[in-house]
Amino acid sequence: MAISVDTVYKKVLAILNKESRGFLTPDEFQRIGSQVQLDLLDKAFHDYNRAVARDSMGRGGQGYADIPKKIQDRIDPFYATSSVALTSGVGTLPTFYNIISVSTTVCLAMTDVERVEKAKLSFLLSSPLTTPSTTFPVYYITGSTLTVNPSSIASVDINYISVPSDPVWAYDTDSNGAFTYTTTGSIDFGLHPSSEVDLILGILRYAGVIIKDPSVIQSIGQETATKVQLENQ
Repeated sequence: MAISVDTVYKKVLAILNKESRGFLTPDEFQRIGSQVQLDLLDKAFHDYNRAVARDSMGRGGQGYADIPKKIQDRIDPFYATSSVALTSGVGTLPTFYNIISVSTTVCLAMTDVERVEKAKLSFLLSSPLTTPSTTFPVYYITGSTLTVNPSSIASVDINYISVPSDPVWAYDTDSNGAFTYTTTGSIDFGLHPSSEVDLILGILRYAGVIIKDPSVIQSIGQETATKVQLENQ
């Protein structure tokens, strides 16, 4: 599932051009779209946490009213799994937004690898009772590097939320300099289709800054606030 980059661009242009408010170039659209896509992914985590909290207070529902499931569907398109080879316990992480779990296989059995803070590793190593082992391995992250203890572990499997690919609206230019969309080289938004409205609103909000039209920012801000209020009722 994805959202067509061409569909979103055409809708954004249609709204901007309705009252001759300006034109958003493909390059501007792509850069804004990439930022908004990240904003919406981050927002989905906060929305999910809030929805789960509402459920825990008995304010949730089932079926079509299962809001946590709906929000989880918006995050799942970015779910990925990678195997990372380790050299002396050190490996390079894939580009990730959020790590869900890390595991390894020991004697044909899958074992979870627990994440710890690097500063606390010395405390674990100070006692035979807490020293990491193949049955109780740990890891910590520094930048894009994953370090596993004990270092004898050769590889780990990582379940994570990946960083969305930047959208690309590829085009050809005709003799008049007009842009014509082409599927070759284009990259759609990775968001769940239910996020299309929020995506368009977000792009329009940023577009108002670029075309220097405060009325666009104000109207989209009001529309977004109304939508958020309805979702939180």
